[in-house]
Amino acid sequence: MNRKIWNISMFILSFTLSNFISGIIYDTYVNYLHEVNLEVATSFWSYYGYATFISAFLLLLIPKIGYKKTLFLCPITCIFALVAVLYLKIPAIYSISSLLSLVGLQLHYAILAPFIAAYTTEENKTKWYSRTYYIGYSGWLITTYLGGMFTVQRFASRLGVSLSKAKDLTKFLDKLLPQEKSTYLLANKDVLFLTLIISIISIFPIFFLKENIEDFQSSEEKIPLKIKFKNIISSISNKYALFYIIYWSLISFGMGLFTPYYTVFLNRNLHIDKATSSLLLSISYIALVIFMIFTEKVVKKYGQIVTLGGVSILAIPFMLIIANGNSFGKYMIPAVGVALFFRCGLMNLGYPVDSSLPMELVKKELRPAYSSLIFIISGLASILSGWYTKNFLFVSQNGYKSAYYVAGAIYLVASIMLFIIFFKKYNRSNTIEEVEVNKVDLSSELKEV
Repeated sequence: MNRKIWNISMFILSFTLSNFISGIIYDTYVNYLHEVNLEVATSFWSYYGYATFISAFLLLLIPKIGYKKTLFLCPITCIFALVAVLYLKIPAIYSISSLLSLVGLQLHYAILAPFIAAYTTEENKTKWYSRTYYIGYSGWLITTYLGGMFTVQRFASRLGVSLSKAKDLTKFLDKLLPQEKSTYLLANKDVLFLTLIISIISIFPIFFLKENIEDFQSSEEKIPLKIKFKNIISSISNKYALFYIIYWSLISFGMGLFTPYYTVFLNRNLHIDKATSSLLLSISYIALVIFMIFTEKVVKKYGQIVTLGGVSILAIPFMLIIANGNSFGKYMIPAVGVALFFRCGLMNLGYPVDSSLPMELVKKELRPAYSSLIFIISGLASILSGWYTKNFLFVSQNGYKSAYYVAGAIYLVASIMLFIIFFKKYNRSNTIEEVEVNKVDLSSELKEV
């Protein structure tokens, strides 16, 4: 195996282990937070935004120290976060642990694109990007399910009751007796301890990377910070680039109102037991892979704007089904499960378009600056979303249901704006460079006539 393939393989293994941790953090840990620190739990998406900013800053280390040393920060921050939440009794520890764990997870995602690009060619990059994502996401869906199941098993074992009895108790966590609540929290800690072990193991693939200095350092002249800032401002000088920023801000804000809190809503509003709610989420993540298989065909047939706006609109009815799951009576679990699956699949079917469309809106030399701006805006929207849920939306438990309606309305507005502004010019892929060439060709033809 040559060095480049070896490094990609080690990264995929490291990324998969990181997603094992993600499956616990976004499910078991968020649910645990709701019991031990409601303030942090209801503003969890703000910490995601802060982590996005910190990850963007840490990416600047790569040209200095390389991918390998930067990647070590991913498991190390997760290790510190889990040790802190397991063994320290400081009131502020949940804020610190939430931020540290999300920095580790976000940084791994941020490094993915440049790392894979460094070891692939134009011919094989798509193959390796695809492999990295679907193998990595498999780790997420596995531990989302196992985390919930193991929590219930440990709860049953510690309490000395049957598994079915423990499942029934987790349907109404607010009605647990003090001893039962204490035992349930210890069961969650058991899962977090296992996650700590996984975090330690995830260091080893990074050790085995065989990195050369040319993998991360370029011989090109460094761009001054002043020029980089000027490029960021220039990147939104046309209305399409500016309106896409507005569109993505709306989507990011709306997403933060409900996606991080699936497990809380299923468990505490719909009273689906912890093991079953984790299973439903795990199954929905399978849709990530299945639906993205069809993205290319859908875009080819309907165009990228129809695909991107269409899937957002189609996802709204499924969001409303989830919000009103208790209306389905004895069919609540299958109805909610199907709705989760299709909402997740539809929104991720458009994900590749979300990655490619922005690069058509600006000139080639402004693409890095525009990508950075999108990353920054995403972080700001996440912070604002977390502030809104903490201070307004989640002041009562019913707010977790209202979140689906608010997010659905935001998705609808964002999609309509997308159709109005972008459909005519960008439904079919057409970069700025191609548009300029076409204008020149048309001008020449007119002159000849």
